[in-house]
Amino acid sequence: MRPGLNPVEHVRKELKDAIWKRKTTNLRRLEQFANEDWNKIPAERNRISDTFTVSVRSPITVQRGQTAILPCWRSSSQSAEDLEVRWYLGGDGFDTPVMLYKGKAFDQTSQKASYAGRVSFGLKEGTSGGLKSGDVSLKLENAMIEDTGTYTCFLSSSEEYASAAVSLTVTETGRHPLLSAVIKDDNNVNISCESEGWYPKPELHWSDGKKALTPGVVVFDKTSEGLYSVHSWLLLPSLSEVSCSVGLPNEMPKEARMHIKHSPCVQEESGCSPAGWVAFGMLLAAVLAAGGALYFRNKGTCLI
Repeated sequence: MRPGLNPVEHVRKELKDAIWKRKTTNLRRLEQFANEDWNKIPAERNRISDTFTVSVRSPITVQRGQTAILPCWRSSSQSAEDLEVRWYLGGDGFDTPVMLYKGKAFDQTSQKASYAGRVSFGLKEGTSGGLKSGDVSLKLENAMIEDTGTYTCFLSSSEEYASAAVSLTVTETGRHPLLSAVIKDDNNVNISCESEGWYPKPELHWSDGKKALTPGVVVFDKTSEGLYSVHSWLLLPSLSEVSCSVGLPNEMPKEARMHIKHSPCVQEESGCSPAGWVAFGMLLAAVLAAGGALYFRNKGTCLI
């Protein structure tokens, strides 16, 4: 065996070298060769130990910007201080780990760049003894949406190895839903509900206080930051009460309510009625008067 490599690295290197010698770029042939070469490796070298095992708790959910603990520990509670501990993301992240601990020290030479300065060992519970009791939990600070995924907790010694997966979801709670209404020509009202800043995709529900309502459509958009916005609308009679709630599974949703009562000053697609314009003018005058009074009062205060 090549010095400095654990059993898995030996097997990976041997398999990689064998496939390389095949010299083919055809994907089907590569898959065939990989299976053939894997079966040629002695079973005692690619078999995971029955006694060297790890345990995890999954799934884990954390709010964006908070600290996540991905629990992983040796099932036997034996010390992990002399082991190699490798945490990596996804199925192809073995060579660019999120965190790598070996030789009783952290190795950052091949660490995935986005995790630099944000990872360390954590405790699966407050009474845990840490590495001395086999606790190799990952502590991830300032969690980002991009951190969402499946992480592998991989432990190995010079003779054996074991691994287990932990699923992490980083969530973001969006804004309170905004309701708006437009009266149609047939006296029905088109109600719109929208909210933004969510991850993952939120759930949107309509209700009239007694039963759930079926929306005409629900549309999702995704921003460059990876956050979701949601927009939905439905058509209701002009005398109605309606609520729209938006939220994530297992969390308290955010809700907005509206009581719809036909009034000339409510916006219509064909414009407001004359009475509506009068009401609007009176409202505008009141707002301007209040604004002017506030302006001169503030101005006078500044001159003192």
